[in-house]
Amino acid sequence: MRNADDRRSHSPATRRNGSLQSCEPCRRSKQRCDHERPVCRRCAGKRINDQCFYHPAPMTRRRSDHANPPLASSSRLTSQPTSNASSPGSLGGARSIFAPLDSRSALPGYLGSTSFTAVLAEHRNEILFEPEESTDVCRVLTVEPDRVQSGAEVLLFLYNMKERQKLIDRFYLRTWNAVVPEIIMRAMLTSLGELFDSYNLHNLMPELQKLATQIFQNSSRPMAIRESMTVQEYCDSFTGRNFRWEAIGNIFSICGQQLAITPDNDPDFSQGLEDPRAKDRLLEQVVVASMICLNFCDQASSANELLAYLQYNDVMLQTQQYGDSSYQAWRRLGDLIATVYAAGLHTDGEDAACPFFLRQWRRGCFISAFYMDKSQASFVGRPPLMNYRYCTIDPPLDLSDEVLVEGGEALNKAISELDSRGWNTHGGRYRMTPSRLRFLLGIYREQTLELALGIHQPQDIIQRTQEIKEKIRDVWESTPDQICYDRRKNDDLHDGWLTIVYMYLNYLYTCFLLQRTLIKHTNTGQEALCEISRQTLGIVISITSIRSPMVDLDRHFSWIALTYGLPTASVLLLELLRQSHEPGPHNVELPRSELIRNLSVFVSLLSWVSRPGHGNYHTCKEAEKKLSRILDQLLDPQPVHAEMVHDVTSGLSNFLNWSNYNGWDFNSEYFPAVDGYAP
Repeated sequence: MRNADDRRSHSPATRRNGSLQSCEPCRRSKQRCDHERPVCRRCAGKRINDQCFYHPAPMTRRRSDHANPPLASSSRLTSQPTSNASSPGSLGGARSIFAPLDSRSALPGYLGSTSFTAVLAEHRNEILFEPEESTDVCRVLTVEPDRVQSGAEVLLFLYNMKERQKLIDRFYLRTWNAVVPEIIMRAMLTSLGELFDSYNLHNLMPELQKLATQIFQNSSRPMAIRESMTVQEYCDSFTGRNFRWEAIGNIFSICGQQLAITPDNDPDFSQGLEDPRAKDRLLEQVVVASMICLNFCDQASSANELLAYLQYNDVMLQTQQYGDSSYQAWRRLGDLIATVYAAGLHTDGEDAACPFFLRQWRRGCFISAFYMDKSQASFVGRPPLMNYRYCTIDPPLDLSDEVLVEGGEALNKAISELDSRGWNTHGGRYRMTPSRLRFLLGIYREQTLELALGIHQPQDIIQRTQEIKEKIRDVWESTPDQICYDRRKNDDLHDGWLTIVYMYLNYLYTCFLLQRTLIKHTNTGQEALCEISRQTLGIVISITSIRSPMVDLDRHFSWIALTYGLPTASVLLLELLRQSHEPGPHNVELPRSELIRNLSVFVSLLSWVSRPGHGNYHTCKEAEKKLSRILDQLLDPQPVHAEMVHDVTSGLSNFLNWSNYNGWDFNSEYFPAVDGYAP
């Protein structure tokens, strides 16, 4: 329950005529707004949360081209009320006109060997220049009051979100391969707690406004990195009074990822709350807060690994909220790739100013983006945004973060115990372990996509397919047993089991895509494709049958079902359907009873694996509806005309648009209504 002052400070704003203020999308479209903060229900229903904001003076021309939507805190979703806040736009009672961030804060970032500075850079040892005095260190940037207030609103929301520590604890407890090293996140949370504890509850908003101003100042400058810096010094460079919006955004995005898989009936988020959607509403606000922090970072134009962490986590949130095939997620992925290149994360280079632990962490950050790029490109059937041929980086060593932080003799000893390929030899599973495998598998996934999406001659396809198969098989066989699902699939559930399954499914799916490509160009290899499909579908069904009352994995399971289960199930279903319409014998022998059982289970799985409000819900329901009707026709075939047999058998190969199964045309003419299994 809010106190009276808090209710007044966060009540909907009114216009001069006394009516409630509408958000900008509703105002411009002249539609009725319900004035809900931070996002009205109309905008939430349209999935335009990032555009919904309440402009303080919508009819006033302003110098800046963009205003970030302020995020109002909600006491229904927090455990402690706040005091009354000072009026927006005032900092310590002083009123002045603030200019936008100085354009000099737009840094060029990494510059390669063809850049405009390359010639002089390559001959810098031959040319004597007078050292220039840096003016950026002491330069103080002014920030507009609206932006300061928006930043303070974000910090106020974070201040009220007392669940942040518990959410992040749970995230790192269940997640084996988080992109942000846990020691970095702990440093952020500890420093943030110390800052908030030092503030006077009765003078909170002015304190948060000052902090927001300082964070804008910090975020506008590049992070200072030295070869000799310790992990503590590195963390100090973006925490405390050096806090940056990249750090704040990462806190929100990781909390959001954990909230997304937190069951609705979790007592920590439902106890004492009358709103049954309390957790979902908190998740919506956290996603908006993460996006606002990203907008702040975009204005600062400083590329670094912290920003890449945030963008990676934000893409994860976008896929959970809007679906893996959503344009929102694809667009944000493009921003992530741009940051990777601009920050130079795609190349180790000869950067002697980077400490060893940070170089390993940056490699891990790059690989996370690289792997996500290949996964999303495969999912939507588009060319990857990142090309491995321009990336001169090695996978990180298979070392624990604890050893990297400790350094010294412990680090040297751990490095000496690695095998010739860089894997640890004592069965350890560290945060970097799956990253190494992801990188190697990602390279061959990209080569597979080159064949699948490019234009090649059939004879080239056969040779290249065989080469990639041999190389990826060698990678898998040389991978340590502790992260190979097929060598430990009979183990009981263990920490990181889902990550191990992902790795194996990723390996199998690359083989699946290779085989599909071969069939498309040579019409050979159907039996091998069906065998891979059988194996993959069996794994998908087995892992999605595992349910836990403590973790809601449906959002992850829906991605597994659509990425690995849907294309393989469809191959098997359509092959069975083809054989049912053609007289035998058939080139591909299938265990019909087993497949029908598994296909029935998979179709049923699509009905519950994603719920209303989840990003993949509509895709799963559409796939369930169409595959159900095809399965019905298989189980209860209707009489068909001779010409329809030809239409079905010739059209089935096109039904599965092999390169973009999210765009499959389930309403195609070769499933006509007269045959009983049409839409």
